[in-house]
Amino acid sequence: MSIQRIHSGWNQKDKKRQIGQIASAVAVSIWKISKKTLLNLENEGFDTETWADRLEILKEVSCFQVYVTNNEIKSLDKEKKINFITDVAKKLNETVNINQVDLKIAEDQIKTKFINLLNERLEEYSQLVYEDEPSYKARIILGNHLMIHMGELDNNWIRMYVVDQEVPKILLSLRRPINSLLKK
Repeated sequence: MSIQRIHSGWNQKDKKRQIGQIASAVAVSIWKISKKTLLNLENEGFDTETWADRLEILKEVSCFQVYVTNNEIKSLDKEKKINFITDVAKKLNETVNINQVDLKIAEDQIKTKFINLLNERLEEYSQLVYEDEPSYKARIILGNHLMIHMGELDNNWIRMYVVDQEVPKILLSLRRPINSLLKK
């Protein structure tokens, strides 16, 4: 199937989509934003040492975005919201597993399975206030989790860089597909 056909199919106005299809599209956007964030961090000189560390960073940024998505989708009722976030999580888990295999990352190098990590992070983030955007504390928590997986070079600055530079970019990039796909 050509890219043009896929693109034009998604842009058909008033076409009904299954919640799972929309969740899958949001999950793809989350993964792309996570990859862009990792690239930004590396381009700023923050050091990652192994592919396993890079994958852990991708997982952490993805978990943060699932938390944001959960708080941004106000148009769905509670049951649909749970199903939607579950579908997003399943698609991201599949993507993480495919990348782990493609990058030949050994099972013993993976710190936590993605679904377990996501559940831990959502529990942690859910304790915080979310008013129009993630709280400063949520941003700090993301920075702290990323700091663990970064190399020693300039590691002290990663937290503030994430809070000040990357989270605003993540929010801007993530809200676009959420708003357009869910017609918020």
